[in-house]
Amino acid sequence: MEVMKETNKPFEWYGLLWKPRFNKFGFPTAYYSELNNLNITLRGSELTVTNSLQKFYMENNYDSFTYSQVVEAFESLNNLLPFNIYAATVKKVAMGVVIQEDSNQVLNTWLSFINKKPFTMLSKNKPYGLKYFLTDYTIKGYNKTTEVKDHNNIKLNSESFRFEVEVKKINNLNNGKDRIGIHTVQDLIDPIKYQKLANYLIDKYHKIAKKPIINLNLTSLKEKRLIAAFKDIEVLNSIKKNHPDSYKKDRKEYKCLTNKLDDSTFQNQVINKLNQQIQFSINN
Repeated sequence: MEVMKETNKPFEWYGLLWKPRFNKFGFPTAYYSELNNLNITLRGSELTVTNSLQKFYMENNYDSFTYSQVVEAFESLNNLLPFNIYAATVKKVAMGVVIQEDSNQVLNTWLSFINKKPFTMLSKNKPYGLKYFLTDYTIKGYNKTTEVKDHNNIKLNSESFRFEVEVKKINNLNNGKDRIGIHTVQDLIDPIKYQKLANYLIDKYHKIAKKPIINLNLTSLKEKRLIAAFKDIEVLNSIKKNHPDSYKKDRKEYKCLTNKLDDSTFQNQVINKLNQQIQFSINN
């Protein structure tokens, strides 16, 4: 990479306009530019690229984004940037999938993830999704139709739901028995690792605790109270902390009850759609 003199003015480099960012003393600390939705920052000898690869490639992230398109997107990016993109270090990675489904119906079943309650996502002060904040990653599901209409003034022809996981600490993918090994961009287009990332995504959906769909007319008063306790995360965590023996007994009874009465037709439908869309991405 060539050496450039520090400047307080915008400049052109590799066909991009770079603008300075200043600290409180008026000295430039970094330079930033944009490239088809990507945000690029140059700080010293380090160049950082962030935002959606899919939006860079096709200007949206509601259509299908296949493996071959991911490869093409990185090829295009490699031709436009002044370094070998494939050798670049991956610090964060987000993966998602869009299906045609009623988002409210999906999200109304979400209870918790590892005993954490979700935060409501708002668009124009109206709820449109749910998000879980974990130490190493975030999980979110939201109404893609609403988001695109509110943010981009685009009206989609169908009701779309997007499920997404953003890994904020890349070691989450590189440690443990199920480690994937994502270190550079080259790893992201490795077919085996691409499949493992897909498995990681759907595994997170499976691990979201979901509200069982039960005909309460078929349950006793005691069973109704048990169901109510397991729907309230604060109550459930209190029982777990203060009455561990009762919690174990109640949890066993709750599992037996939901296994017996839960109508899993809708959840199976959602999971099948997610899997079908993921496999389409892998195979094309």
